[in-house]
Amino acid sequence: MFKRILLTLCLLFANSVYANSYGLYDFDNVRYEHSRNTTDVRSIASITKLFTAYAVVMSLVDLDEKVKVQGKSSGRFARGSYLQRSELMRAMLMSSDNLAAETLAHAHPGGYDKFIEDINGHLVLNGFKETKIVDATGLLAGNVSTVDELKEFLFILRRIDIIRYYSSGKIHSVKYQPPKSKKTITIQLRNTNPQIFTYDSIVLTKTGFTNAAGRCLAMLVEKNGVLYAMITLGNKDVRQRTGVINEMFNVHVQ
Repeated sequence: MFKRILLTLCLLFANSVYANSYGLYDFDNVRYEHSRNTTDVRSIASITKLFTAYAVVMSLVDLDEKVKVQGKSSGRFARGSYLQRSELMRAMLMSSDNLAAETLAHAHPGGYDKFIEDINGHLVLNGFKETKIVDATGLLAGNVSTVDELKEFLFILRRIDIIRYYSSGKIHSVKYQPPKSKKTITIQLRNTNPQIFTYDSIVLTKTGFTNAAGRCLAMLVEKNGVLYAMITLGNKDVRQRTGVINEMFNVHVQ
């Protein structure tokens, strides 16, 4: 009873402080335990990279193949260098590397435009009517979705081990050789989600931020054998985003 009263107070408080859209979804009981505006279509920033990873996996390309780093976005790796797709996936999911995401799209069978076509084709096949992807990084405001559709997408991703593993990694070192250099450089990757260092039940996660999207976060959490989706979109800053997530953990997921 006390938890329910606390949850009600949190929901009332949410009207003035919380994100425009958020949801804590219990897949076992098939219901939201905590939610607001779950059907609102909003820009999703780098949560887009989960869709990019999904398109890479579904294309059945060789993840050990080295591909040329290319694109206009910023990133940790020098353009013109060659890295395995798997390392680019890790950098994209763990550290939200934009150039890694763009490189994976350019290396897609048929090229970048085919990547965009294929990823949106997957959305249609999965019944996502409100989700649209216009670039691989999430930098463009046209990458949009809803809490409702994102929690369904997270449920699909639960069975893709490489996405779960890379997105939930905490720290990782990548060694590579830049073009026209004989030296090997070590790049330190760190997860962009601070909650990954606090909670041990996060099995898949992706943060996001652009001016259009605000601070965003999508996660799968498994606690005591129960799987939850935690999503929050449109937060004004990291503090607000963290507050929403902490309430979800502390009020219900224990």
